Amino acid sequence: MLLAEPALAADDGAWPNRPVRLIATSPPGGSVDLLARILAQDFARKHGQPFVVENRPGANGDVGASTVLRAPADGHALFVAPAGPFSINLNLRPSMPFNPGTDIAPVTLLAVTPLVLMVHPSVPATNLQELLAWLRAQSGRATYASQAVGSTGHLAMELFKSLTGVEATHVPYKGSAAQAASDLVAGRVALSFVNTSTTIAYLQRGTLRAIAVAEKRRIAALPDIPTLDESGLPGFEATAWIGLGARAGTPDAVVLQLAQDATHALSQPESLRRLAALGIEPRPMSPPEFAAFVRRDTERWAEVIRRSGATAE
Repeated sequence: MLLAEPALAADDGAWPNRPVRLIATSPPGGSVDLLARILAQDFARKHGQPFVVENRPGANGDVGASTVLRAPADGHALFVAPAGPFSINLNLRPSMPFNPGTDIAPVTLLAVTPLVLMVHPSVPATNLQELLAWLRAQSGRATYASQAVGSTGHLAMELFKSLTGVEATHVPYKGSAAQAASDLVAGRVALSFVNTSTTIAYLQRGTLRAIAVAEKRRIAALPDIPTLDESGLPGFEATAWIGLGARAGTPDAVVLQLAQDATHALSQPESLRRLAALGIEPRPMSPPEFAAFVRRDTERWAEVIRRSGATAE
């Protein structure tokens, strides 16, 4: 159980009354970092206090989240993270430094980054059926990359394997989406579920081939790429998402203000332009809506983790 740092005696109840730490749970340069910086800039402009982005990657988001959950529950420390610390890691790690259900205050969903099933050009497949035939012929020798054990890309492939009966060997990259994508481009691994913020650049260069997107509907950023559903896997959906969290016990008024501020930040024309260029789709929610979303996501991936036997320990 986390031990909180003592509250600052100078706190007069106003928020924010001093600089706010905004922890990005991934390395600089990715979609988590971009969203954290969009929020920090807009929040600082509105509130007249610095919102300082700190990158604390590791343990599928748990390192950064733990930093916030040790701070006072007053809204002066927040984290931006993918699903890991919110809904996945609880079922993936036999021991965790916190309990997501009781220690995190879910503030809002920020955005989704649709996943695309990508292959190295050496793989002789241009559609789902050709890829399945090739994977079956490989008899488990094919390798697939993911950002980390328990990342949405990892679990999406485990779901894909369970629904199709194919086998492939997992190669996790300890939190580095950039290294996983680089090794896919280099042909060191054969396939991967890659988020659109990474996918688009490689498709433009022609260095990777897209098989299908893991959404229910085609996505605006890649309108010519079919979904897995229409390619022959009915109902398949695996979306990478990013949310804003605080420590449980943060005043409800502060949580609500943060959710409203995030909605404002993500609706600005420059924010929309930057996110659309990477295929990132803003989808802010109210705190109760996000809490319900997290519960559904936890239940969804718990079964996939159980069937796959995946563990991060």
